[in-house]
Amino acid sequence: MHEALRPLSEVKPLRDPWLIAAFSGFTDQPGAANLAVKTLVEVWGAQPFIDLDPERFYDFTVQRPRVRLERGERVLDWPENRIFIARPEGASRDILLMTGVEPHLRWRTFTLAIEDMLRETACTTSVTLGAQGSPVPHTRPLPVNLSASHPDFETAFGLKAPASRYQGQTGIVGVLNLHLRAQGWKNASLWGMSPHYINTGPNPHVALAQIALIDRALGTTTDLTDLREQGERFDEQVAEVLRESGGDAQQYVRQLEEQYDNQRPSLPSPGGDDVPAELPPTGDILDDLEQFLRDQRKGPDAQ
Repeated sequence: MHEALRPLSEVKPLRDPWLIAAFSGFTDQPGAANLAVKTLVEVWGAQPFIDLDPERFYDFTVQRPRVRLERGERVLDWPENRIFIARPEGASRDILLMTGVEPHLRWRTFTLAIEDMLRETACTTSVTLGAQGSPVPHTRPLPVNLSASHPDFETAFGLKAPASRYQGQTGIVGVLNLHLRAQGWKNASLWGMSPHYINTGPNPHVALAQIALIDRALGTTTDLTDLREQGERFDEQVAEVLRESGGDAQQYVRQLEEQYDNQRPSLPSPGGDDVPAELPPTGDILDDLEQFLRDQRKGPDAQ
């Protein structure tokens, strides 16, 4: 096994496994894809399997460790990439769930370590999740776009996967997917589109939309009660801030609603496995929404 991998449990034979992975940072703005994977880890009762050694892949002056109190003791949390094993009820396969942070350093080594883990578990199919800020209103169902190496994914997820013509910078998702495809393995990406004016915390509705598609593909029925409650609180707080913020913000959201309703079939695509599209600036009209979400990140009961 690759020297960057730190096993947490024994490698056992898995049933035709898939990897489902998300990486916070460039390809997960602002963290909704990681929220989706973490929800699956919790609800599916996934067990820790492997960590990747953070020392090799992070500049700790950029992504600093965090200190917290646990039972009165100070504990350090380092940037983490952890793989879990899940055996969700109703699925005919086992699932490797990976939640982590886009590395700062040694992307090729990082990718080779993941490849080695997949070879150890005989996993040749992967699904990466991403989220991008998009000109869509928070009051409408949030679209998810599919990029895929094989038409089987279109059937599994019930989505079309248009060919990407993107050329330019990419994130770890693009690097990982292209590397795995070069091995002849199958992979896909599910890109959630999140309102770009709410960009300082994970949007539960993006995670809900992505998990619904995963359930469809796997034949599972995931209990999303807690995540839906998060979404309801999220909506209530955003609506309250909009009411208090004056007419400009509300008018901007109405414009997005009209655009969404008129152009739903042609909403912008995130461009395959690559970089989120650039968006028009909104100026200062929604500063109150951003401040609300910054406050929300301080605790689940923040208003």
